[in-house]
Amino acid sequence: MSLLKEYFSFTKGQRIAILSLLSLIVVLSSLNFLMPFFIHPKAEIPADELKQLMTKIKMDSSQNNDSFNEKYIPAKLTPFHFNPNELDSNGFIRLGLRPKLAHTILNYRNKGGHFYNRAGFKKMYGLHEEEYKQLEAYISIPASNQFQNKSKEVVSIELNSADTMQLNKLRGIGNKLSMNIVKYRTELGGFARVEQLKEVWGISIETYDMIKSNCYVNSKAIKKINLNEATLAEINVHPYLKGEIAKSIVNYRKEHHYKIDNLLQIKEIELINDELFRKIAPYLSL
Repeated sequence: MSLLKEYFSFTKGQRIAILSLLSLIVVLSSLNFLMPFFIHPKAEIPADELKQLMTKIKMDSSQNNDSFNEKYIPAKLTPFHFNPNELDSNGFIRLGLRPKLAHTILNYRNKGGHFYNRAGFKKMYGLHEEEYKQLEAYISIPASNQFQNKSKEVVSIELNSADTMQLNKLRGIGNKLSMNIVKYRTELGGFARVEQLKEVWGISIETYDMIKSNCYVNSKAIKKINLNEATLAEINVHPYLKGEIAKSIVNYRKEHHYKIDNLLQIKEIELINDELFRKIAPYLSL
């Protein structure tokens, strides 16, 4: 009996530990029981209110959507006679156009764009056909102003040597566009064809059609890339070659022991089709 009593007896430290453990169990059990009384679940939105909320979100989204799908119905405008080349942002808004569309029109003009006739304004990105119909009769572009810079002298410009002041002499070309032309010319290494002006940022088809007959190129002024010597970085900076095309040229050159004998060889590269080869050939040498 004494052996059994001795076996189940605890030291003072053990008794304190047991009491502490029992107390912790009691506290945790109490918290588990009382917790629902202290924590209140968030109230759920009633189904009808949720439906109304979703409807409002869809309406707001529709108002901010400028994709003009078939369901879009333009608001009735308040037209008055205006010149789209001179009207400010507040003026377009007074017409009833959306602020975002007014900003798009001004941004187009700031980049050198110009409306030469009503048809040009009709092509404005974001302008719905129904909106144009409401405004068409009120668009007023003076005959003397239909082609901005028409008073400029008729000139003949060599695109690879002209500076911004000379380019400014072209009809429809201002300071911004002349700088864009020079910038793109530098990236290319020179113009190989007059048609490349259409690739310059800010030059519209209308502007290009107006100036193309006054421009020509001296292809001898083009800066060329030596395919057997140029580094990947040097090839990659060209607008027509950057990215995977530059990498494929370097890999092809490596496979042929860094010796390309004929430009036509690079047409063996999968990424280079006949159209691309025609574009890049003037910029390549061996």
